[in-house]
Amino acid sequence: MVQSGQRTKRIEKQMPNFNIKASKYDFASEPQAELAKGLFELSLDYLPDTLPVLLDVGCGTGHLSLDLAALFPKSLDCLDISKEMLEVCREKLQVDFSSVKWRLFENDAENFEPDIKYDGIYCSAAIQWFADIPKFLSRAKKWLKPNGILCIGAFGEKTLCELRTAYIEATDRRLETEAKFFSLDKLTAISKKADFELLDFAKCIYVQGFENPDVALRTLGDMGVTGAGKKSLSRTEVQKFKEVLLKTGNENFAVNFSWELMAMILRAKEIRL
Repeated sequence: MVQSGQRTKRIEKQMPNFNIKASKYDFASEPQAELAKGLFELSLDYLPDTLPVLLDVGCGTGHLSLDLAALFPKSLDCLDISKEMLEVCREKLQVDFSSVKWRLFENDAENFEPDIKYDGIYCSAAIQWFADIPKFLSRAKKWLKPNGILCIGAFGEKTLCELRTAYIEATDRRLETEAKFFSLDKLTAISKKADFELLDFAKCIYVQGFENPDVALRTLGDMGVTGAGKKSLSRTEVQKFKEVLLKTGNENFAVNFSWELMAMILRAKEIRL
C-alpha cells in the first residue's frame, strides 16, 4: 500500500520531476545501480544475524530495494517522493518478492514518520537532493534500533568533472545544479557532528561511456541531472559544449563521464551497545 505524504513547495520546486522520468530511469541510471550494489555489499557484515527490519530512503525504481528484499528481511519499507518511481519499484517487488513483507511510502525524509524502528536505514543516490542533511541524520537516528546502522551511498565531489569543465569552457560560466556533491571527509564530518561514527567506507570512480554528446546529455536528463542556471545556452554555446565533450572520449566511447561513488556505514554513538 502506498501511503501519500505531504510534499513541501520547496521540494516540488527543486527536485527534478522524477514522475516523468520514471519509465526511462532504469535505462539511464548505471552509476546509481553501481552505487546501490556497492552500498549493499558493504553493509552486509553490519546487519544483525536475525532477520532485519529495513528502510530504503529515496528508493526510486528499486535498485537497492530488490537487493534488500533478497535478504528476506522481517520487513522492508521503501520511501520515495515520486509516485511513478514507487510504482516501478512495486512492480518489481511483486514479481520477484511477493512473499516478502514490504511497504511503499510516498513521502520525503523530512516529513516521513515511521511506525517502527529499523535495524538498517539505507539512503543511496538520494542525499544530494536533501535541503538539510543534518536534519535528516537527526531524524534517522531516532528511527534506528539500538546498534542499528545508517548506510549512505553518495556521489563525491569529483562526479561529472568532465561535464562541468566542458560547460565552463563552452560558456565561461559554472554549471549550476540542484544536486550537491560532497567529499568523503565532508560527509564524515557532518555525520560526526550528528553523533554518528563511521564504521566502514568504500569509494571508487565509475566511468560511464556514451556514443555521442546527444546521448550523453539525454541520459543525464533521464536520470534527473539537469542544469539549474537561469540563463539558457545559446545555439553557439550548445554546439561548442558538445564539441568540448568529445574531448573526453577514447577508443571505446565518444564521451565519458566520471562518477565518484562513495559508500558509508554509520552507527549512532549514543545508542551503540
